[in-house]
Amino acid sequence: MRPDLSLLPALRSRRLPHDLWWKRASGVVVSGLLPLLVLAPLGRLDLVSYTLAGSMVALFTHAMPYRRRAVTAALFALWLTVGCAVALTVSAAVSSTPALILIAALLAAVTKVAHDASRVGPPGPVIPIFLLTAMVFTGQTWAGLPLHIGLVAATAALSWLVCMAPALVRPHGPERRAVALALEAAATRADRPTDPTAREALAAAITTAWRALADAGDTRLRARLEAHVLSAERVLIDPSLGRPGGMRSDAGAIRAARTPLPQAPIDEGERAQLRGIALDRPATFDARHPVLAAFRPGSSSWPYFWRTLIRGALAALLSTALGVGRPFWAITTAAVIIQPNLLLTWHRWPSRAAGTIGGVLLFAALAPISHVDPLVAALLVLALNALAELFVPRNYAIGQLFVTPMALLIAEFAAPQPTAGLVADRLIDTVLGIVMGLAAALAIRNGHLRRHAELWTRRVEELTTAARAVDARDPAARERARRELIAGLARLADAVRGADSEWWSHRVDEARVVTAQREAHRAMAALMPPG
Repeated sequence: MRPDLSLLPALRSRRLPHDLWWKRASGVVVSGLLPLLVLAPLGRLDLVSYTLAGSMVALFTHAMPYRRRAVTAALFALWLTVGCAVALTVSAAVSSTPALILIAALLAAVTKVAHDASRVGPPGPVIPIFLLTAMVFTGQTWAGLPLHIGLVAATAALSWLVCMAPALVRPHGPERRAVALALEAAATRADRPTDPTAREALAAAITTAWRALADAGDTRLRARLEAHVLSAERVLIDPSLGRPGGMRSDAGAIRAARTPLPQAPIDEGERAQLRGIALDRPATFDARHPVLAAFRPGSSSWPYFWRTLIRGALAALLSTALGVGRPFWAITTAAVIIQPNLLLTWHRWPSRAAGTIGGVLLFAALAPISHVDPLVAALLVLALNALAELFVPRNYAIGQLFVTPMALLIAEFAAPQPTAGLVADRLIDTVLGIVMGLAAALAIRNGHLRRHAELWTRRVEELTTAARAVDARDPAARERARRELIAGLARLADAVRGADSEWWSHRVDEARVVTAQREAHRAMAALMPPG
């Protein structure tokens, strides 16, 4: 495949009208500010870095329904606490710098793969990776270990409460938003019936909406929302059935907190049949345990893991050989640069480089202010974190402009350090991390991506065959087969994009993919109720 070396798309901003950045930003500010109010009167602001680590739990899981969020956020808080405990224990027990680098690189690789598989984001895994790798090099003592781990655990628990607090005001907000996004994607599909991107986006939005509704507790509300997802499914099959204006209006009403749910344009008989259909939980091991499946041999995440581990360790070792005192920055940069495929990796480095250069300049301007008092530095960290959540999803380079000084300020909590030295170290580690990350993506090819695409092509073909054998008189069987086909089409489109973005790899059989998609849509059309 001919590689796309253009860098301009990586620097462009994206429009994300429904991004939940303000939830992430307000969550981390609240969970980070409350411990500050306790530590400041006690005169122990030197411990702020540990409470800030636990407060980062509040950044994640905001798009999940509350029943699933409660479990996922608790597991993430546990993972972050255990990871910090391991990192701090290693810092106290190991004195060899090469050994610390290898352990930090291993933590970064495991965190990156597990985070991406868990689907707790956005944001991405950069913050957990930075926290865990930085704590490996904090120079811990055994006496301070219980207090520091306890602070991380306590703040992580507080962050869990912050993540769950909106349920008291709007208990069904996430599933309503998911259904609204599916309706808006259906309106776009109706406006652009020949655009394959709109078709694939709608299939993904419908799959996400069904997944959200499977965790909804209110069965009456769920049934009314299901009817709207069903109307979006009809548009996926036949764009001429869409009402763009009406669907966007319904989406706005569904998203609004205190607006009654509008009626979906399906007849009462079909609505009654829909109420009797159970929302099946994922049946396969990969669907039920995505994190464990990501570490299974043969997973498409394996090359991704080795890229992060090897090049992160090499970047940090080279950084140490050059006399840079903070090798965890090189590990973090390499881990962030490395993406699931080569095209994404190539497009990440210019944003990282440009954002880091601007970020160190901003840090140089903020450093004199932060040195006035540790409380001022902590408040600056929270403010920069909120700004990063606003910009990172839209433009990674601008977001990095705020992430870089935030990381540098956190590094100064133990003791203020010369600004010029911090800036120089950060720039050197960024260059090393970028070079090693690109080298890893080029040297370690991810052939699993093509096999993954072939697997989902076969899976869609099997689902199509099964759908054609469904009894037309059984509405539950028709609905289940249609949902499986839509989910399969979404996964197939994602797998093909990933495989096509891995340069110098064998191409996916595009003719077979297009045929599988066409036959799946014909089978879905045959499953639609009469009329």
